[in-house]
Amino acid sequence: MIFTDFLILGIILGGLLFYFLDKKINRLKIKKRLSKAKKAEENAIKFLEEKGYSVVAIQEKQPIVVYIDDKPYPSHVQVDFIVKKGGKRYVVEVKTGQKTRATTAPVRRQLLEYFLVFKPHGILLLDMENGTLKKIEFQWGNNLSLWTKYLVTIFLGLLVGIISWWFFR
Repeated sequence: MIFTDFLILGIILGGLLFYFLDKKINRLKIKKRLSKAKKAEENAIKFLEEKGYSVVAIQEKQPIVVYIDDKPYPSHVQVDFIVKKGGKRYVVEVKTGQKTRATTAPVRRQLLEYFLVFKPHGILLLDMENGTLKKIEFQWGNNLSLWTKYLVTIFLGLLVGIISWWFFR
């Protein structure tokens, strides 16, 4: 064998060694991340139960279909937890550190997606790093329909009162 043969063989063996080591390291990282997530999930359940919530579902998936140019694309939306307290149902999103600010656009979009798909009373944003739980609720539009209902109710009440007064005078 000549020098170039050894060089080519070394490059091939080095590449294979690098490939398998990289694969092994990534597998260990994923295993560590999953272990950490599992522990955080267990801690989150304890935290929620201490706050009076009962856990209804873990890693709940809701199927959705997105239509693009009339072509369906099936998918799903998955939440960390669904909990109940006082007869109300909440979706729980577990975050850590800086990612917990509900005012940031990506987090707000994600929470709004959960709100629209799962239709809970509200969203609970749980920051396990800081041990905080925030209730998020959405309202949009000017609630004209709500005011209309109130006005119709008041008007009907007045009408019934006037008719009753006129009838019994």
